[in-house]
Amino acid sequence: MLVEVLLDAPVHVHHGFLPLGESEFVPEGAARGQVNGLCGAAVPGVLLMHTGLHTGEVQVRIELYAAEPPLGDEWRDVVEVLYTTTALGGLDSSAGTIDLPPGVYRARYCAADMRRDRDVEEPGGRYLLQFWPATGVDRIVRQSSEYAAYWHREGPEPALTRDELAGRVADLRRCRAERQAEETEEELAETWEGDVPDDPRLREAGWYAASLWRLDPALVEALAEAGDRQRRAVTAWAVERVLDDAQLMTQPWAGPSLAALREGAPLDTGKIRGTLPPMPMEEHDLAAAQNLAADVLLNASVGLNTLGDACEAVMEAVYRSPTPEPVLSGARRLLD
Repeated sequence: MLVEVLLDAPVHVHHGFLPLGESEFVPEGAARGQVNGLCGAAVPGVLLMHTGLHTGEVQVRIELYAAEPPLGDEWRDVVEVLYTTTALGGLDSSAGTIDLPPGVYRARYCAADMRRDRDVEEPGGRYLLQFWPATGVDRIVRQSSEYAAYWHREGPEPALTRDELAGRVADLRRCRAERQAEETEEELAETWEGDVPDDPRLREAGWYAASLWRLDPALVEALAEAGDRQRRAVTAWAVERVLDDAQLMTQPWAGPSLAALREGAPLDTGKIRGTLPPMPMEEHDLAAAQNLAADVLLNASVGLNTLGDACEAVMEAVYRSPTPEPVLSGARRLLD
């Protein structure tokens, strides 16, 4: 009777709490009035689960069933609560959204070995959360009017079937995808000031591409047509200007880092960060400029979108130049 696996992923827990639902904070009195203290459901729309691990990653699986599922022998600590949701959020930013349809559910929270999680304090803990529609959660205590009898006489509606539950999950995911698509279009319109390009390469290149487009659309088009290696060469050239402006080109890591940038190779992040002064409170001194310049280098090294990286590096160099033209013309020469 399994309907959907809503999540099966590592999740980061803080201070032994695993909150799930419409609240981003740990609510007080989450288990008030309950017999169990392991999974609190007293606050509407929120489940507050405890983990053995204090802080770190645990493996969490969330399942939706059409009826009560069997309980596996591997789970040492198990509790159940009654839970009502209208719109369920995620466990954390990396785990994403949990698509549980609105309704009233039995929620079963299972832990494999909380003692080990508490004693060892390392990743590896396993937790299971199972939902199925709750039935028999209401009752008629007293009836005296014909009007009430009219509404009672049809009897209880049957519980949702597996197909009905699966359909509701699909509807949630479709609505969320549509909402995200609308938000993406709104963000693009704002980023490109209403003139969103049709070219998907430009649309995916981000805010810096839009900013560079307003200065030199031909340069952005040339970068879009160039290959990854050529774009990395432009990126490294622009980053070198940024590092030189921050007086970092004398650092022993500067040359090798730029060479790695051209080749798309990883950088020694620790070595770079270890030579920088602490980030000061004042944003307009050399220490701040050096930290920000290092950020430009490290951002460019990620290499997930070389067009976006090149546009970002060129714009960062433009910001540090008295006039944009020397940077723009230099970048154009590298693409000739």
